[in-house]
Amino acid sequence: MKNIVKIALVGLIAGSSFQAIGQEKIIQLNALPKTAQSFISAHYKQEKVALVKSEKELLSPIEYQVVLANGTKVEFDKNGNWTEVDAKKNAVPQSIIPASIREYVKKSFPNNEIVQISKDSRDIEVELTSGIDLKFNTKGEFIRVDD
Repeated sequence: MKNIVKIALVGLIAGSSFQAIGQEKIIQLNALPKTAQSFISAHYKQEKVALVKSEKELLSPIEYQVVLANGTKVEFDKNGNWTEVDAKKNAVPQSIIPASIREYVKKSFPNNEIVQISKDSRDIEVELTSGIDLKFNTKGEFIRVDD
């Protein structure tokens, strides 16, 4: 019986330790990596920054999120490279969309804007104003319509 209590206590302490490791905190814009600061000033200089936060989860590198006054959310990796831009119903800045993706969307979905774009080491995903999700490889070549 004593062993069960000890095991339960160790589990409780370990669980609370892991929970404490995953932390989210509000930071100042100037605390972002310089790459992220440059991205915001280059593509959203007219928008007011409403919130900047950093998030560190267990076994994952730190990530950053910037929320603009118009509701746009921009996520960055630990080095300040953007990983996702969610402009809600507004268009994502054309300058961050690879040219081949811009052309594909313009040709195949002429009455749509890209309102969300995310990228990782394997692919790029975009969401259109119509709600259609498209997947491209890292070269910007169309793969498929995503569910």
